[in-house]
This record gives sequence, C-alpha cells and structure tokens, in this order.
Amino acid sequence: MRIFSRIFLFASILLIFNACSVIECGSSPDDLVENFSNFVDNVGDLKLDYESKQWAIHDKRFEHFLEDCYEYHEEDMSGKARRKFWLKTMKYLKLRYGTSVIRQLFSQEYSNAIEDFFKDGALDDLRRKIKDPN
Repeated sequence: MRIFSRIFLFASILLIFNACSVIECGSSPDDLVENFSNFVDNVGDLKLDYESKQWAIHDKRFEHFLEDCYEYHEEDMSGKARRKFWLKTMKYLKLRYGTSVIRQLFSQEYSNAIEDFFKDGALDDLRRKIKDPN
C-alpha cells in the first residue's frame, strides 16, 4: 500500500508541474503572447536593479517562455503574434540589461542578421516601438 501511495504522489506532482507549464504557455499562440506580455509588464513594474538577485527567478521564466512555449506555438503563430512576442522579448532584455543591449543589436555588425530575422516590415515596427514604447 505504501508503494502505491508513493507512486500516486509522484504522479500527482508530475501532473501539477506539467499543468503549470501548459497554463503559462497557453493553449494557443494568442494565449502565449498575452501571458508573456503580462509577465514582461509585471517584471517591469518591479523596477529591479540590474544587479538584483531576483532576476534569477525571472530569467528562468523568461527562458521557459522562449525555449519551451515559443517553440511549442511557433508554427501556429501569425506574423503579428510573432512581432508582439519579440517586441516583448526586447522589452525584457532592456529591463534586464539596459538600453545598451538593444543598441548593440541594432549596430552595423548585427543589422543584416536582424533584418533577415524580421521580415515583412516587422523590423520597422520594432524600430518604431523602441523609439516610442508607448
């Protein structure tokens, strides 16, 4: 009986972790963009110092959104949803590392790679958004 209860407990814990991940990623690309947007905005509201130890927790969630959630929904995302997601990614990077990281991305050294990455006017949208975030 003890073995059965331990197996049940272990299975329950796995289900809870999986459910949390699904909730955070959302069931659709639009859910993902909304959840990620809320996450980035909430981190911005914290006004953390660049050296704060609290960044470790937020960086792990950020990586989860990029490496797990985005990859899961990427094929189904519209161009507009992708642009919104990557604009929020840039906002997070700015919050985390300051404006210098954004300036570096738009330096001559990286400009061709970024232009190839953002097609169909998305780069222009990003440049406008960085100049005027509101």
